[in-house]
Amino acid sequence: MELIASAFQKAKLRGAIIGGVARNYWETPRLTFDIDFTVEANPAGLEMVIAALADHGFEVLRAQGREQASGPDFVQLYNRDIAQVVELQAAKTPFQEEVLRRAVALDDIGLLVATREDIIVLKILALRPKDRDDLRELASHASIDWDYVHYWCDVWQVTDRLENLRRTLAEDATTL
Repeated sequence: MELIASAFQKAKLRGAIIGGVARNYWETPRLTFDIDFTVEANPAGLEMVIAALADHGFEVLRAQGREQASGPDFVQLYNRDIAQVVELQAAKTPFQEEVLRRAVALDDIGLLVATREDIIVLKILALRPKDRDDLRELASHASIDWDYVHYWCDVWQVTDRLENLRRTLAEDATTL
């Protein structure tokens, strides 16, 4: 994490942890195999981060949209020596930009982590089996700004998934 934070700082690239590591920040940790980030859509900064990570044994496994003037949409890096995957998603939508704006300081090394609400929206969008379990935990907190979550689910046209989550949480509460 310190290596990644240092690479972001040198490149002057703002990034926020999303995915399983972000979920683990807010909840009891579970096993996750990669570190996911939403980063500013800054092609030069992103290339600087990729180069810095390459200097420490990371190689690019996949890069989508790298030929675009705005830079890549997604880059997956892997370090074989430490068996670590790092994924960088460029913030090219208003929602991703909002994730970066709202992110909170993770620690004193300069990394940011997405808010619970933003992770909820991201997991509703992905909706894999592990996301369903994560959603139950993340969404069980009384402090969730449901209006914010509903707004972005409406933008992404996944309010049906949000309604199913809210129904599941209500059913869970009545069975306890």
